[in-house]
This record gives sequence, structure tokens and C-alpha cells, in this order.
Amino acid sequence: VLQPGDLLYFPRGTIHQADTPPGISYSTHVTISTYQNNSWGDFLLDAIPGLVFDTAKEDVVLRASIPRQLLMQVDLADSTEKLSSLLRRLADRLESTRELKSSDMKKDFITNRLPPYLGCDPDPLTPGGKLPKIDSKIRLQFRDYAVITVEPDQENPVSTAKSPRGARLCVLGAGWGVHGLGAAALDSHMMGTEEDTSEEGSSQQTHGLRFPLSHLDALKQIWSSSAVHVKELNLSSDEEKENLALSLWTECLIEVL
Repeated sequence: VLQPGDLLYFPRGTIHQADTPPGISYSTHVTISTYQNNSWGDFLLDAIPGLVFDTAKEDVVLRASIPRQLLMQVDLADSTEKLSSLLRRLADRLESTRELKSSDMKKDFITNRLPPYLGCDPDPLTPGGKLPKIDSKIRLQFRDYAVITVEPDQENPVSTAKSPRGARLCVLGAGWGVHGLGAAALDSHMMGTEEDTSEEGSSQQTHGLRFPLSHLDALKQIWSSSAVHVKELNLSSDEEKENLALSLWTECLIEVL
């Protein structure tokens, strides 16, 4: 029997149900779960659809029609051999290309993560100081609190993720599930808003900065470097370089050194 103040640990997946002992009118307990929906199975569910889609564009076998009346059969055991063969083809492609798109788990994690803890100093979450110029040296301010994803353009959903016309980069910062990496994001993330309450049960829109796919290499430069000059970003014009830096600076994702 747990006493007030006791802490009990359950390994992940353990089914449990609290009960109040006889003679006690009520009891209160708090269940805290960590690292939910982060298993290899969850990762496969997130990554496999994109892998199948990309492979099918180049492998005609995946685009072949299934046998007639297959879906009407009660027992699909005869299809297991074919499906096993197709899964091996997917594994071969994954090993040869080393390309794996997983964005939903990234977005779910980062948009539900609290903004960086800064104590009583919210200044790093408020745009200020020097504006980034072409000769400025910049660096990512909160590397562990931002992710870069490639996702289909909602205005052209039939295009492929590799097509510059049909894909957009999305840079997400922690706290952007309630929009913005600014100091107000912490309060709204913890307390919620009337708008959040009214939309409970509906799919939450993911916010973030969106760029053309041509900006991917430049963002990777910023991500992988301890510091980089704006003029060295891998973009075609100085205007694009400055605009990219300014967009990231406005959302407090980079700082000017």
C-alpha cells in the first residue's frame, strides 16, 4: 500500500490501475509518463510511408497492381510471401541510399517541448541587438530546441517531397505548437488559451518558418556550424542570404556575434 509521498516506478508498457483501500473515502495520485511515442515502432510508422512513396517512384514493382479480388479474400496468407519480398526491396533501398524522411515525430516532439529555460532573463527570447547583415557572423542560439523538416507544399499536395515546386522547408522551434519562440510562448504553453480550449479535440496547426527547398543547404550550414558568416551561406544572392538570416533572427533562432 502506497503511503502519502511514496514514489512508484513502472517500466514502460506496464498496465496499472490505482485503487483506494477499504475504509478510505478517497485518494489522489499523479501519473507522470516520459518519452511517450518514441519507440522504434513509432519511428517506423513515421518513416515507412515516405520510404514507400520514394521507392515506388523508381521501382515499378511497387507500382504493379495487386491481384484481382485480393481484397475480397478472407485469408490473405498467400500475400505474405509477396509482401515480404517488397519489404526486402525497401530495406535494400534504405541501405543503399541512406535517405529516410521522418518529420511527424520531429514536429510532435519540438512543438510540444517547452522553450529553453532562461531563469528570470527572457532577453534571448526577444528580438533585439544588431540586425544580421551580409557581413555579420551568426550562430544558432538554441540548437536543441529547433528542427528542420521537409514537407509537401499544402498548396500542391500531389507534388513529391523532392520537387522544389512541391516541397517547403519548415523550421520549428520549441513552443511553436502555441506559435512563437518568444517569452510569451512559455506562459501560453503552460496555461493554455481560450483559443486552445475551443479547438480541443481538433487537429492543431503546426506553426513555424517556411522556406523554399533551395534554402536547405544554407540552413544545414547554420545548423552544423558553430558560427557562420551570412555572406558564406549557400544561396544564390546576397538578398536571399540576408532575408534568411533576418527571418531566423526575428524568431530568436539565431544571434549575431
